[in-house]
Amino acid sequence: MRNLVKILLLSSFLLACSTTDNAHYRDISTLERPPVMASSRPSSEQRVTDDSVIPKQTSEKGLGTAVYLRTETPAQLRIKQPVEQAWHTLNQALELNDIKITDHERNKGHIYVNYDGHSLFDGALSFLNAGQKETSYLLSIVADGAETVISVSLNGASEQSKQASNPDGYYETPDDASEALLKKLYVTLRDDVVGK
Repeated sequence: MRNLVKILLLSSFLLACSTTDNAHYRDISTLERPPVMASSRPSSEQRVTDDSVIPKQTSEKGLGTAVYLRTETPAQLRIKQPVEQAWHTLNQALELNDIKITDHERNKGHIYVNYDGHSLFDGALSFLNAGQKETSYLLSIVADGAETVISVSLNGASEQSKQASNPDGYYETPDDASEALLKKLYVTLRDDVVGK
């Protein structure tokens, strides 16, 4: 949150410095212009027009229907990819969302992440609470036939409650935003991840 305040202050400073009433910067008459080339080709020569169409390279984003969310308890995210490919795709989604990966155990299919499920407004209010930390979550990646199942849970909730102590001495249990994290990953995988 401190970084957000620094960015806002820096951008307002830059905006204040960018306004200038000096006409020297608006006059473009002294800029160099490209030379005019005389044509050496006879005017009676027919010109050939290339009407071929260059195919557009479409880079489809998102997995679309290859990813879906099951809202049963606990909620599951399912990707129609083998585990190795889904591991890479999930890491790409975490990177796109700027979710910090704290540790991973690929042989167990575990990714540990820090995630704060609060909105920007809640984050601005939490700026006043200097001791607030992000909550740690465990993403479990398991093969289920041709699909990969991803589930999210709090990582060591009892340990996190001890770390989230208040100055008054009582402990708070962290908010469980695991379902919000799963939904955020689902939307990113469906709409934004590059490639299939």
